[in-house]
Amino acid sequence: MKRFLVSQMLLAFLMFGGCSHGPRVAYGHLTYSELIEQSPIVVVGLVEHKETYWKERKRQGSENGLPIFWYHVEVRIEVENMLRGDLSASPVDYTYWVPAGAKSGEWNSPREGARYVHFLRREGAELRSVVDFWPSSIRVTTGRHGTLDQAGGLPQAIARLLLQPGEDFDAERFDIIQALGRASLLVGEPAALALVQRSDPRIRTQACEVFKGRPEADRLCGE
Repeated sequence: MKRFLVSQMLLAFLMFGGCSHGPRVAYGHLTYSELIEQSPIVVVGLVEHKETYWKERKRQGSENGLPIFWYHVEVRIEVENMLRGDLSASPVDYTYWVPAGAKSGEWNSPREGARYVHFLRREGAELRSVVDFWPSSIRVTTGRHGTLDQAGGLPQAIARLLLQPGEDFDAERFDIIQALGRASLLVGEPAALALVQRSDPRIRTQACEVFKGRPEADRLCGE
């Protein structure tokens, strides 16, 4: 009997030991429109450092009711542009939580040295991504922008950021397929194509290759 009790206590320790009890995981997939609507802080920032703390975890049930462990990720960014909110310092750190194990599809995984639009919120003194696990940032491959035109609202401003070159634009690192796809989700494909048509010739050239043989190519590839 004693051996049974000891084994049960050990099992409980393995299951719950090291778990933190604090803010709950914000688990739910958000569209780009929902990210913009629900984020009190939106910034453009370069990821300086990212670290996953595997010894710091919290236990919260998954959608099917089974227990699942979430692990703390800390991201440090150099803030380049404020699109919404009142951050007054740079760099800043923010937190999100991810489950362990295999994953499929897209999830929140910013890369060091890469530039993103980050969708954030405050929870007490802590700065957090607006949602955990699911994507809460949009990759930017057009380089650094000293100033941003915010006319027309945030969706339009972010779409322009994705499709217009910045100060250190590198055409070889620019990803037209992802940029155009994300801009289309923000403002619709016709508006995104119009931004490409008015953009840098190097961006239009890549778009021409993507739309080669389709009616859109005539508009994009003309001088």
